[in-house]
Formats: sequence, structure tokens, C-alpha cells
Amino acid sequence: MDLPTPAEIISLRVKGGRFWKWLVVFSLIAVTILAGRIYSSQSTQGFRERKKSVDSKVRILREIGNSFESSELKKDLQKIENYSADLNSASKVGSVQEKTDSLALLERALPESMKRWSEFAETSSDKLLQHVAKESRFLKMESEDHHPLTVKEEERANDYFRMAREEWLSGNKFRRDGNHLYALVLYKRSLKYSLSSLKVSKLPYPEEYRNAANRLIKN
Repeated sequence: MDLPTPAEIISLRVKGGRFWKWLVVFSLIAVTILAGRIYSSQSTQGFRERKKSVDSKVRILREIGNSFESSELKKDLQKIENYSADLNSASKVGSVQEKTDSLALLERALPESMKRWSEFAETSSDKLLQHVAKESRFLKMESEDHHPLTVKEEERANDYFRMAREEWLSGNKFRRDGNHLYALVLYKRSLKYSLSSLKVSKLPYPEEYRNAANRLIKN
């Protein structure tokens, strides 16, 4: 068998070099496409998780805000609701940039709103606690004929008041730590337990808490 000539050897080297060159190019293209798909998937998943987080915060603000009358804070809540509506709209038909921008806008607005609302909820829940404590003292001074309560009802009312105070104290701790979301959740529970204590005690709700009672207490 004849050995390859120097020219043929050079030709084979060139062809082999081209093969490896194209192999590297195609490999880089494939890696780039795969990385893009992974990034896109992670970005979509990240957006969904972030949206889920802000949606839960808006829901808590809405529940607290719709239970009280405060013109200044109502305006604040309406601003948040508008941002939330824009985000929901962008999530359905908006571009990637529109989704990102609307989400970032709501994320920036929420912390200050939650701080203001947690301060308001702390004051409101504290005020209701004091009202329940005062009315409970008056109730004990009344005769059983005038305002009869069974032993079980009195125990339940006391338990509700104790739980309301515990939730209020826990809410204060989280608010001081800057966790206004969970502080709001705890203040809401405090309100609910205080109102439940009044209900079991057969005492009327204060006028300013009637909306909260209608939303938080089951008839």
C-alpha cells in the first residue's frame, strides 16, 4: 500500500481541523440555547414567586384596610390596589419588560404602606383591648339578672381576651423587628379575638369596629 504524500497529509489535517472547529462552534451554540432556556425558565419561576409574595401582602392590606375608616390610609390602599391591578394586567398580556416594571413598582411601594398600616393596626387593636377590659370590669359589677353569663361563657370571654392580648404583644415584637407583614396578621387576630370576647360577653361592638366585626366574626 502506498503511503500518503505530504500534500495528502496536510489536506487531512486541514479537514480534521475544520471538523473540530465546527464541532466546537455547534457545541457552543447548543450550550447557549440550553442556558437561555434555563434562564428563561428560572426568570418565569422567579417572577411567579415574587408575584405570589406581593399578592399575599396586598391581600392582608386589603383585609385590614376594608375593616376601618381612615381617609388617609384609604388613599394609600387605593394606590396599592392600582399598582396590583396594573401588575395583574401586565401578567396576562404585557411584555416581559412590562411585567418586570409593574412588579418592581409594587414591590417598592409595599414596605412603606405596610409600615403605616401596621402602626394604625397596632393602635386600633390596643384601643379595642382597653375597651374590652373596661367593659368586662363593668360587666362583673352588674347583677346576674341584668346581664347573665354562664360560667362557661365567662371563661370563653376571658380566654378570647387573653389570646387577643398575646397576639397584640407578639405583633408589637414583629413590628419593632421590621416585619410589618406578620405584625399585621397578628394585629388582625388580636382584633378578631377582642371582638369575639365582646360577642361571647353579649356586649355591643364599638361603632368604629362594626365593619371589622362584620368581616372578622362569624354570625
